[in-house]
Amino acid sequence: MSNSWNSRIDASNDDSRPVLVGYDGSTNSEMAVWWAADVAGSSKRVLRILTSYALPTMVALGVSAGYVVPALSSEEVHEIDLRHRTMLNELADRVRKQFPDLPVETFLEQGAPATAILKAGDDVAMMVLGTRGVGSAQGLLMGSVSYAVVHRAKCPVMLVPESSNRAVPGKVVVGVDGSSRSTQAAQWALSLASCMHRPLEVVTAWHYPYQAMVPEAGMMMGPNIEELRMALLRDAKQLVEREKHRLEGPHGTSIEANAVEGSATDVLAEEAGPQDVVVVSSKSHSLLASVLLGSIAVSLAHRSRGPVVIVHPV
Repeated sequence: MSNSWNSRIDASNDDSRPVLVGYDGSTNSEMAVWWAADVAGSSKRVLRILTSYALPTMVALGVSAGYVVPALSSEEVHEIDLRHRTMLNELADRVRKQFPDLPVETFLEQGAPATAILKAGDDVAMMVLGTRGVGSAQGLLMGSVSYAVVHRAKCPVMLVPESSNRAVPGKVVVGVDGSSRSTQAAQWALSLASCMHRPLEVVTAWHYPYQAMVPEAGMMMGPNIEELRMALLRDAKQLVEREKHRLEGPHGTSIEANAVEGSATDVLAEEAGPQDVVVVSSKSHSLLASVLLGSIAVSLAHRSRGPVVIVHPV
């Protein structure tokens, strides 16, 4: 398989699009940079590291009432800019040292973090963010911007938790529910697994959605609950096996298929460890598998021990 990601998911067929990662100086955002470097290096893309900072402002009173004016002098602004530029360049140098063949670009922007990331991400293949950031006014505040970026981005977004561990070889886990959108996410996950030389696990979650009924006088007993559960399990297994069969090919990536009882969030969070990457569609719903991936994507990112990639289908 080619090192490029599937064009049905990517915004274009241009394989030169970079991987963008936000960095604010926090430990978690640095962890996101290293994950982004792994992805960019394995897929032979440019790594673009972005640092953004917002300056404090004041609302003027008196004659100029209502106008927003800078709260800092030009010298103070220059000092803040220099501090962030030095922080960014030092990290970029460390990345280049560990990944000597990886092209690394750095960008320093002044303004709202989410706006800066989305603007810089117009032409990228993937965005990578930490789930937490620094709490200062000058920081990227990753925890507060990740939600906005996920919902407004046009490309896949990887959210990296502090508990992730890229030092241990892992797998790619993708959640499917039989919808066309989750099928696209599975194809994207296969491309990522192939690039990163990781096995792929295709998972669907299912559960019996009804409470057991207690028979009363005049009421007829419904179908045997266990028989219904077995029918749901059979359908879930058939769904996930069909997806596995569709993904199989000469790419050489090992693929495993599992149907697991439970909610989608619980199942995917348990199936993946700190070293694994979970892939879900941003919007996907199937009554058969009782999965609403769109509603669990962000909550899964906060519960997962490893990175979560939220794919926006086209």
